[in-house]
Amino acid sequence: MREPTAEDFEKLFPAECHFKVIAVDLVGVHRNLNQCLVDLGIADHAFQPANKSEHGKYISYETSIVVETHDRMKEIDAALRAVEGVKLVL
Repeated sequence: MREPTAEDFEKLFPAECHFKVIAVDLVGVHRNLNQCLVDLGIADHAFQPANKSEHGKYISYETSIVVETHDRMKEIDAALRAVEGVKLVL
């Protein structure tokens, strides 16, 4: 089986991408995630809180965004990972 090429990935776009972020439940993390989207020019979407961990240390947020290219998806992913408190982006 061959490795997918950049061209293979681009054939999948545009696509609706579902982003789930797991973060430490810090004051302002929700606001910072939404500000990250605004900074990326995605002001018409927002993260919604999803689940809290059993002991309340972590919280997850979800959103869905139509993404035009694979490179744009990687850009969004990298920006979300850079938000303070974020532990995982799915």
